[in-house]
Amino acid sequence: MLDAEPWIRSFPGAASPATPWTVLFFPHSGGSAGSYQHLAARLADMAQTACVQYPGRAERQREPLFTNVHVLADQVAEVLARIREDGPAIFFGHSLGAAVAYEVVRRTPDQRQIVLVASGHPAPSRIRLPALDSVSEGSEDPDEPLIELISSLGGADADLLGHPVLRRMFLPVIRSDLMAHSRYHPEADSAVSCPVIALMGSMDSLTNPPDVQAWERHTSSTLRVHALPGGHFFINQHTEEVADILRGVMATDPKARRVHS
Repeated sequence: MLDAEPWIRSFPGAASPATPWTVLFFPHSGGSAGSYQHLAARLADMAQTACVQYPGRAERQREPLFTNVHVLADQVAEVLARIREDGPAIFFGHSLGAAVAYEVVRRTPDQRQIVLVASGHPAPSRIRLPALDSVSEGSEDPDEPLIELISSLGGADADLLGHPVLRRMFLPVIRSDLMAHSRYHPEADSAVSCPVIALMGSMDSLTNPPDVQAWERHTSSTLRVHALPGGHFFINQHTEEVADILRGVMATDPKARRVHS
């Protein structure tokens, strides 16, 4: 079982301990391990599932929030180097999580048994996030740009805005994550050697087909793109379809056959 407190939290599941596959989730801005429990549950019969728990949330809420994607990736990669056993793995990251997962893969010496699934994120060289530091004319609320962005993207985080207590708890976390994401830039000519699967919402304002297709510049292996109906958090409305894509990888990827040979 892939588990290393406080960085990695395993999901309970019914998969056999002998299953060769591991699926590791990397959350979006403001997200935590709990954000992916429903998707993990749909994979429990085929893989051991776990999620990276970023500092500053859930049981790590007393820790300082991270401010640099590269530093965060260094820390996660160091933990995985100690605990990850041999066997095929899917690194699944949505939005910010896709950038973190990509950087963790880059820091993994042997990438032959990894499949990177980048969801809701343009290629690293094509990131263009909205500015969060400009306040609309006539507004005195410095949180307005952030609230407008969260509302426009939808997802579970948008539901928190109507609750004053929850808003005070989660807004600083989301702001910090988004600021770290906006400052992220990949190293020049950075790439991975594993296959990449890019998922996108057909009406996601943060991605478009050319920017998603540009992931092919960041891998020396193959790229597959899947477009699903919906906005930025299309994975919440299409959890079963996303699970089917991941299950298909585990059922047909050559690395799975190599493990059993």
